Amino acid sequence: MHLDHLPGSFFGPSNLVELLQHRALHQGDDVGFRYIVDGEHETIEWTYADLDRKARSIAVSLQSLDLEGERALLLYPSGLDFVAAFFGCLYAGVTAVPAYPPRRNRNMARIDAIANDAEAKVALTTVDVLERVQTMIGDTPSLQRIRWRATDQWDDEWANSWQRPDVHGDTLAFLQYTSGSTGSPKGVMLSHANLMHNSAMIAYAFEHTRSGSGVFWLPLYHDMGLIGGILQPLHMGRSNTLLSPTHFLQKPVRWLQVVSQTRATISGGPNFAYDLCTQKVTSEQKATLDLSNWALAFNGAEPVRAETIKRFSEAFAECGFRQEAFYPCYGLAEATLIVTGGFKQSPPDIRAFDIAGLEQNNVIETTPGAEGSRLLVGSGGNLLDQQIVITDPETFANLGDSKVGEIWVTGPSVAGGYWKRDDLSRDFFQARLQDGRGPFLRTGDLGFLLEGELFVTGRLKDLIIIRGVNHYPQDIEQTVQAAHPDVVSGAGAAVVVGEDGSEQLVIVQEVVRRRDLNFSEITEAIRKRVALVHDLSVAAVVLIKASSIPKTSSGKIQRHACRDGYLAGTLAAVATWSHEAGDEVVAPSLRRRERLDEATWVEEGDTSDTISESPSIAEGTVDANGVVVRPSPLTPGKLPTKVPVGQTAEIADVVYAKVREIGRERVGELNWDTSILELGLDSLERMEIVASLEEAFGGRFPEQVLPSMETCGEVVEAIQRYMGGAAKRRSARPDHYEVHPEDFDFAQSADYLRLRQNLKIAQRSGLPIPFFNVHQGITNDRALIGGKEYINFSSYNYLGMSGDPAVIHAVQDAVAKFGTSVSASRVVSGQKTIHVELERAIADFIGTEDSIVFVGGHSTNETTIGHLFGSGDMILHDSLSHNSILQGAMLSGARRRPFPHNDWKACDEILTELRHEYHKVLIVVEGVYSMDGDYPDLPKFVDVKKRHKAYLMVDEAHSMGTMGLHGRGMSEHFQIEPRDVDLWMGTLSKSFGSCGGYIAGSKELVEYLKYTAPGFVYSVGLSPPNAAAALASLRLLQEEPERVAQLARNSRLFLQLAQEAKLNTGTSNNTPVVPVITGNSENALRLAYVLFEQGINVQPILYPAVEESAARLRFFITSTHTEAQIRQTVAAVAEALAEIDPEYGRSLRAAPTAAGDSVVFR
Repeated sequence: MHLDHLPGSFFGPSNLVELLQHRALHQGDDVGFRYIVDGEHETIEWTYADLDRKARSIAVSLQSLDLEGERALLLYPSGLDFVAAFFGCLYAGVTAVPAYPPRRNRNMARIDAIANDAEAKVALTTVDVLERVQTMIGDTPSLQRIRWRATDQWDDEWANSWQRPDVHGDTLAFLQYTSGSTGSPKGVMLSHANLMHNSAMIAYAFEHTRSGSGVFWLPLYHDMGLIGGILQPLHMGRSNTLLSPTHFLQKPVRWLQVVSQTRATISGGPNFAYDLCTQKVTSEQKATLDLSNWALAFNGAEPVRAETIKRFSEAFAECGFRQEAFYPCYGLAEATLIVTGGFKQSPPDIRAFDIAGLEQNNVIETTPGAEGSRLLVGSGGNLLDQQIVITDPETFANLGDSKVGEIWVTGPSVAGGYWKRDDLSRDFFQARLQDGRGPFLRTGDLGFLLEGELFVTGRLKDLIIIRGVNHYPQDIEQTVQAAHPDVVSGAGAAVVVGEDGSEQLVIVQEVVRRRDLNFSEITEAIRKRVALVHDLSVAAVVLIKASSIPKTSSGKIQRHACRDGYLAGTLAAVATWSHEAGDEVVAPSLRRRERLDEATWVEEGDTSDTISESPSIAEGTVDANGVVVRPSPLTPGKLPTKVPVGQTAEIADVVYAKVREIGRERVGELNWDTSILELGLDSLERMEIVASLEEAFGGRFPEQVLPSMETCGEVVEAIQRYMGGAAKRRSARPDHYEVHPEDFDFAQSADYLRLRQNLKIAQRSGLPIPFFNVHQGITNDRALIGGKEYINFSSYNYLGMSGDPAVIHAVQDAVAKFGTSVSASRVVSGQKTIHVELERAIADFIGTEDSIVFVGGHSTNETTIGHLFGSGDMILHDSLSHNSILQGAMLSGARRRPFPHNDWKACDEILTELRHEYHKVLIVVEGVYSMDGDYPDLPKFVDVKKRHKAYLMVDEAHSMGTMGLHGRGMSEHFQIEPRDVDLWMGTLSKSFGSCGGYIAGSKELVEYLKYTAPGFVYSVGLSPPNAAAALASLRLLQEEPERVAQLARNSRLFLQLAQEAKLNTGTSNNTPVVPVITGNSENALRLAYVLFEQGINVQPILYPAVEESAARLRFFITSTHTEAQIRQTVAAVAEALAEIDPEYGRSLRAAPTAAGDSVVFR
């Protein structure tokens, strides 16, 4: 049995093939992805239809090779070709194996190992990459055995021959090879269902909407780049802008510029990316940035540092960036991607904990800055459909909250295991708790849960245990990096050597580049500081070159690689100290390094390998005993083979100058054949040279040529070929364009000016604006305004519950018992017994299984419709639907289509024609329409809903309490089964004398809304006074149904008298809402003023709230109105309108009454 639905609580397709096909069908012309080719200006755009067509074309070629069920290596540079190939594999039923293309033999061993492990049958790439790696393929027999195909020049017309493969939710989609040793790579098996569920979970956690957009620079072959940057935006149906990691690393400001220019709402990366921006972006560049629209800046893939959050937030506050936008999260490839995340609008949860307590696995919160404390950043809470437990890694006991243990997780996003590693998969993916519960994924990470928030403290395998005491390497590393100004922050490792009681602490730490470093001073400062803070003796300190510490593909320090390098003597050491060698600090001879064959100068995509996989050949190495092994003298390099002349010499001089500018004292004599790789520059510095040359010559190096530019001469030739060779003259910075006042001064904005124009109607008439009158007491059939009492028809206190003594008494009791606010979301701690009672009472009154109460009526519709429906769905609504329904439909991203007012036949015809094109369909009608006072033929809409298998929602804001014998609303009025309507919506502010809204329906629907609806989960619960008022009103209504009968009599009387007076009441049909249509806004305004002067308060409805010809006065009838009030009011309306509108007056005087008499005005 295949998995053909999305597991867990989320709706949507079960596989990525169906998802992209759906986007191509329903959003085919929408731009799905943009790729900024040069990192700044040149852009390629693909619509969903483009991507679907290219994927089908690639799939046809793979299907012709009979590869369904096999594996394909994807070896692409950054760009959209990778995206097409990835989906091409899925469209062919082929498992994709993303990896980075080999470069100058540097990572051929890893590519070879992955290809062997995955048993790949084909490798897909571009023509350019294929040409570059031909010789390397020839040197690697295993890569010769697989078929190589370049996809970037294939004919899209092949797409028409595509045959859909047998793909389901449980079909293996791709293998994500995680960081690990080259000899034994581990491929995480991710199914379509894993990817779809995690994409939905990210959307839920990040609170994504279709209106947002993203910017991603992360490598697409890495899980964060592929899932976060490609699959999740596709899941949402919103566009995403991509740029190369290389372009970001060359000039970090490019990332922020794209965020600024595209007004992106989401972007992010590992911790180091924010640090890089803080360090590299200049004040002048900041002045050009607007980051105010950046609502969510995710931070994950490596430990999130409080200092980074603080520094970045302060540095870019002037650009509009808010610290609240930071979104720390936790995840891992084995769980697809995300595991935990917080609330979007909440600032990061940064707390201080006692280090000694953490070392004993105890969580003791303390004051930030206190001695012996450590700041930790929370990674958010558990997300939907999964369970997180903190476990003793030895006994497998569940430790509960506030204890440090291994993080275990289970849920639909957890992968199927490691490819062909049954034993490892059993150990890590099938773990069970001491009590037998499971299976769980063992993450290997240590952490604890506190108040629902996950705090990650370290890695289990990196935990340092000396003399029975646990020490976190991160704590020791932070101590080391604070010990001396010449050590590099975030670039050190604390490791342990020895075993069985002889464990010793070794510090491996990068130092800054400077010739006059005092190594003895640095090592002494490190040893003393560690002893003072951690009570530990340091056995050895190895100071290594900047940018040489081993890191993973996501930027994490590889402590095990540092330990192995120390034991093998292969660290890039500049000095070492060990207690065995005494106090002498030995520095290796600083000679020019031999050519690093395994490295390249500019490496594509390197948040992974450029930053993370550092050179292993050192100018000096240190063995396990702390003894420096000095390298032998190098053989002299080749003499220059070319001396540039003419324009070539001029270009070379610029290249030499730029290299010296970046390399400074490390750069000696430069010539045509000087290898820039051998100058000891790190990847970021080499990219700075590229960026500087592009600025000098006014062009861009094509990304595919960067790996081949190693010598100064090769750089010069690339400039001549791709940039024309003439250095541009630097022009004066142009003045900023003048921002129009309407774009920064709201008083001059178009929106405000439109409002003022509408209000001028009143000003032209010389009448006061009739809105925002201040009421000085309870509003029911009467209102006290300005010290004067009025007959009131502007309140929908239909049953007189607001102000009723019994209701007031219930409210007073609730305040005394519960206070005035629940002070939290109900999901967290804001649920009171009175909420439970109210929701049960509403469900029972209507006749449904359950109900949920929201804090506002408008937000009830907006969040419910916007949350339950989305792209690929359709919402059919009455043409006169309330604004909240329209806003919810627009928020959802579903197709929105109105049908003529109350026309169930038109609704039926639309569905007959279009139902097959959509997943879910929602029909929305109102019980009583608040502008017109009429209602739909609900049984007919129920028939339509059943016939077309759609959802039906009825907004009972004005029908609950007013329709039906006992006020139970439209189901009672029409005597229909309440469960034939999927969503009954109502408000508490009308018949129930309170504030808020509710949804009543099935228990499954309500449960889902309570756990996931943004307007409920991320909102405070209904206040106790309001809950008490609604509950008391509902009980009072059941005790006194005569209120409903009196309301019906009053409504009929008002409508009858108005119609007898020939007032235009539209389609009002014996409901408490009766309009009097005046024909234009000025007449409505004047009529309201005259009535107000006569002691009658009723509000005009003017254009643009309604069409100009439909301007009106709207009368709300209540059960507390008297017959005298009603007769007096209708007579006053007719008399005043006859004076204001002579045409109405003439028709009125000419018309006989029912008894044959003329209308008599009082």
